[in-house]
Amino acid sequence: MPRTDDSSWDADGLSGLSARMLTADDLTFRYFSSDVVIGDGCNEVQLRTPGLPVVDFVLMLVQLCREVVSSGESVVESSQTQDSITAMRVGDVVELSYSFSSVVSTVSLRDLKEAPIGALQSALEVLFSAHGDLRFNRYLIELADLVRSG
Repeated sequence: MPRTDDSSWDADGLSGLSARMLTADDLTFRYFSSDVVIGDGCNEVQLRTPGLPVVDFVLMLVQLCREVVSSGESVVESSQTQDSITAMRVGDVVELSYSFSSVVSTVSLRDLKEAPIGALQSALEVLFSAHGDLRFNRYLIELADLVRSG
């Protein structure tokens, strides 16, 4: 959910910058902060304060999945707030714990692998509804290809 205190979500909130020209750095660190809700099938884990750019969260999930698949464990953290997610795989089950919640989630490896795609789809929907020109942003196009290729 877009943060109301982040003006980049507003039609004129990019201070004259073109949405098409925003860089990876802009999208990961500066613009489009949101409150994140992670649904694990049983719980909704909320990361609200102070929020984080939606692209940063998608990148966290991509890294988490890759590391869990390759080594069986991972710890990822947001770029600015250092909120973290820790994952440990045992067989086809992954246990997730969060620095911002006492909830411990258990998900299938298959569901975890699909999480970055779902997060990206949700992120793109909200980004495109705020700034239609983001559909033509080179970095977001490349990010979509990266996430879908796994």
